[in-house]
Amino acid sequence: MAKSAITAKLANLFSAQAKAAAEIRRDLDQIDGDVIAKQNRLADVLRAPVTRAEVEQRVDAFLLAQETEARRWFTPASIAAPDGSASGSGIVTALARPESSIGALLIFGLGDIVRDNLIREAMEAAKGEPMSVADREREAKRLESEIADLERIRERFAREAERNGISIPRSEFADPAALLAPDSEL
Repeated sequence: MAKSAITAKLANLFSAQAKAAAEIRRDLDQIDGDVIAKQNRLADVLRAPVTRAEVEQRVDAFLLAQETEARRWFTPASIAAPDGSASGSGIVTALARPESSIGALLIFGLGDIVRDNLIREAMEAAKGEPMSVADREREAKRLESEIADLERIRERFAREAERNGISIPRSEFADPAALLAPDSEL
């Protein structure tokens, strides 16, 4: 009789431990799911295209640099000089050089067309909702902080479970900072 009571108590103990371990694993799986969702959102944020204003700024800076480079080669006064010519103005050189060819188009008066087409092409190729650089940085920092918090919570739960005899495997994707952190930092 004592043997069956001990067996029943052990069975109940193992059953309770298995149930507790399953509940802990389910909670940890939920945390893992939250981490993955936030990591996916972070990846989306980091891949989000910039706003139209930022595209315009980039295009304008590029075109200014191109025109500046083209004007290093092009000397329009050569065309008007008594012994000058258009071929001696350097425009062909400016047009032929990769670092100034678009700048030569600007000299030809095609700046608005080039600018508008570059911006249109960029905006049409953009995938996702545009996000300003400031918003991207702010959202990325927020998500990184939330991911780090979840990683610390997960590790704290895992350590507490292990102190109570429940083995919790660590994720291969777990943040090493959380895994190596002292208990006081979790």
